[in-house]
Amino acid sequence: MKEDLLKDFRKEYNTKMQEKKETYKRLEVLMTRKSILENNQLVKDYIDLCKQIEIEEENMWLTDEIFVETLYDFENKGLVDETNGIYLYLGTFYTEYGCEMKVKRDDNAAEFDKYIDIESCKEIHIPVEDRTAFEKNNKVIFVEGKEHIKYLLFDLHEQFMHDALDNGQEVACNNVLRRYKKN
Repeated sequence: MKEDLLKDFRKEYNTKMQEKKETYKRLEVLMTRKSILENNQLVKDYIDLCKQIEIEEENMWLTDEIFVETLYDFENKGLVDETNGIYLYLGTFYTEYGCEMKVKRDDNAAEFDKYIDIESCKEIHIPVEDRTAFEKNNKVIFVEGKEHIKYLLFDLHEQFMHDALDNGQEVACNNVLRRYKKN
């Protein structure tokens, strides 16, 4: 190694070692301060309070889980047979080789429209020729261009049920229909 290169290496090494020593000194000061604070009763109370808040926040999440769990337990019993007739339009389809193929609403190959009830989450198929009457007799929410429409259904369903529990079904219906464009 050339002498100049060795001098540069030594200089850089010494600079980094000095930075490390300064970092160690700062760390020592911080650790001492931490130790002093840990023995302060107000700080202990603050830490306990933070832990209690964390527990309560976890309990809040559990409350949401309880709502969802209770809702689905209730629905799985099959008791929801009469609804307010609010449906989410899922698309227009035709069947080929036993598979449903999605097409545009005005496609000549279209055989049926698929809808899902936002209360019971029951999916129904309505023949294209009966579409107009169905949409006239029910409230249909159209959300075109949504790739994740099943996630929207989950949100709609949960919003509706929360509103129905808190404010009644009429308010829940109005809120859902106001949030989303309906037919």
